[in-house]
Amino acid sequence: MTSKWIASLTLVMLASGCDSGEQSSTSGGAAGSTGGTGGHSTGGAGTGGTTSGGGSHTGGQGGGGSATGGSGGAAGGSCIDAGHMVGERYPTGDGCNFCDCHADGGVACTDRPCPVQVGCTYNGVDHAYAEHFPATDGCNECVCAASGLACTRRDCAASDEGAILVESLDTPCGPDPAFTGKSALDGLPISDLVVAFPYNKDGPIYPEVLPDTTVRVRVVYDGGFVVCRIPAPGQEAFDIEASLEWITADGSFDEGFHTFLRRSYPNFVDQWTVYASAPAGGLHGTFNPACLDPNGFSFAVTADVNGTAVGDVSKVCETDILLTVGAWSYPP
Repeated sequence: MTSKWIASLTLVMLASGCDSGEQSSTSGGAAGSTGGTGGHSTGGAGTGGTTSGGGSHTGGQGGGGSATGGSGGAAGGSCIDAGHMVGERYPTGDGCNFCDCHADGGVACTDRPCPVQVGCTYNGVDHAYAEHFPATDGCNECVCAASGLACTRRDCAASDEGAILVESLDTPCGPDPAFTGKSALDGLPISDLVVAFPYNKDGPIYPEVLPDTTVRVRVVYDGGFVVCRIPAPGQEAFDIEASLEWITADGSFDEGFHTFLRRSYPNFVDQWTVYASAPAGGLHGTFNPACLDPNGFSFAVTADVNGTAVGDVSKVCETDILLTVGAWSYPP
């Protein structure tokens, strides 16, 4: 695993102005910043395997917010002493919140509630998204991934349950030895962008009225699970546990999600995609869907091997009508 991805796999569209929803810890190296990382949100959008009605959600005060301040090191230490670099934006560990490390050792951290993701059921027991647990054969290990249940394929016992939980970033998915988790992470073509975010003012119903803004989007890999999916020969894909940040300069969206990065086999679909969702009333930003019976939001990012990328936010109105809130593209 390269240091680029151990620290942060970043797809960044830098918004003009400062980030919203962050709280600063002004203590420096001497006084120290507050420690801790707050609550954890677990779960995932299962589309295959056996899924339960919802993942578990544990964590910080107010029903799931992450703690503010803190470098993840010992209490009283600075973020620099904890091994972070000045200017680094690093995950707190709950899947949806991040901290910025300042030159004095202090930090500014987001304090978002983490949307609960769907887990899975194995041998009659419900498990949360990204939770690891032993297989019933006493040899293999399983995880609740984006596609549902995924288990290792160790030689010590036969197992054909769900997708394949790979145990090394160098393990190939399918017959091509070059198609590995490491190649999926290292090959992401776009890592730093500044992108305008125009709102969709021409929709057939419930059009947006906000002035256009800019958006910052980050996809962060922090050493989570890597799952190989093979729905059919030649259609191999990696689902890699990741966090997604979506921050607009106007404060309408200040969201963090515990989700996954999907890399399809290049000869099938030569793209990287990230999806996330939030329930009605589950946004951390100020956006108001302004429609009848709002029923949640979806976020999508797609990066192509040719260096282009697109992303959008949608809202669900009147229970089941999907409408685009806004979209961006690169190059613009």
